[in-house]
Amino acid sequence: MQPGPQPVYYVAGTTTAHPHAVTQLNLLHGLQARLQSLASTEDLEGFSLKQMFSEVFKRRSEDDVEDYLLVGTTKTTPPIDVIQTGWPKPWLFFRVLAVFVVTYVVFTFTLLHLPGAANLIPAVMILGAFAVPLTTLTFFFEMNTPRNVSVHRLVTLFLFGAVVSLIFALVGYNIPVLGSMGAVAAGIVEEVAKLLTVVIVVRGIKYRYILNGLLFGATVGAGFAAFETAGYALNQGLLTGSNLHAGVVAMLQVLRERAFLTPWGHVAWTAIAAGALWRVKGARPFNPSMLFDSRFIKAFLIPVVLHTIWDLPASLQLPFDGNYILSALVSWYVVFGLVQQGLRQVKEEQKTDLRATMQRIETSMQPAGSVAVS
Repeated sequence: MQPGPQPVYYVAGTTTAHPHAVTQLNLLHGLQARLQSLASTEDLEGFSLKQMFSEVFKRRSEDDVEDYLLVGTTKTTPPIDVIQTGWPKPWLFFRVLAVFVVTYVVFTFTLLHLPGAANLIPAVMILGAFAVPLTTLTFFFEMNTPRNVSVHRLVTLFLFGAVVSLIFALVGYNIPVLGSMGAVAAGIVEEVAKLLTVVIVVRGIKYRYILNGLLFGATVGAGFAAFETAGYALNQGLLTGSNLHAGVVAMLQVLRERAFLTPWGHVAWTAIAAGALWRVKGARPFNPSMLFDSRFIKAFLIPVVLHTIWDLPASLQLPFDGNYILSALVSWYVVFGLVQQGLRQVKEEQKTDLRATMQRIETSMQPAGSVAVS
């Protein structure tokens, strides 16, 4: 019996490949190109997760941490010529997460195993709801290499932004047309509510960088996610019934599930929307016409669609949590694409500043009465 034809697999350095592998590769490249077209971003250059997180476990003193947080004021914002334009290496976010996790674990263990510890329920709920949103927000804070946004402003935006965006969302859901649209309504109502909140709270020309927009969007998204999670956890605990222990267990399950999903949802989605808007806005005051710029509209559709996919009913969910995985990969690919554009924006401004400085030097060195030759 003669052996049948053998499949041909791709080997590095050869020009042949298995047809199925080629089809998958072409599909992946096609999706990547389509996503870049929507987001108006480019291929990531010099990007490495290993390098990005290479300083997470580096030893630092308390003074280092405090100095790291002293940014955004007139005295602590660095001049344009010293701003980092390479891929940042964030590390503080991991310490924030570690503090939250340790505190949450201790309080949860006490609540579950020691009698009379019911007073810890609010503390556990707040810690569980706020831990990952604030950790992800810290990551975006570190990605903002211009270092021109203070912690005070972020705290204000986090709290005020959460209140305003949640109210906007509730108003949107009470509009009959939107309220009957199910998962589609969530993508439209909540993403619009969060973006409008960013625009209302931060609308001046002081913050002109794409990286600023990403940070502001992440801040509002983190506030929205934290308070929404706290609400879901409380409701789940109350709905369980009169059994206190069962209610606590149900609450903890909600907190764990939403904590795991938070970085891939609201925080990243609103960061994309605001980053895309700031890309259009730049150093100009906000104008409603900016919302109709094609570069913004196409990018804004990404979080709206991802949010809709995220909230599809169980019958339409992909197997193995595929909806969440898809949203996570797409969201953060777009986020890093916008970060790369933000870093390039800073680099271009550095070049402009350098040219202006050289021009001033040349002018000052010319003899009195001479005429510069252009």
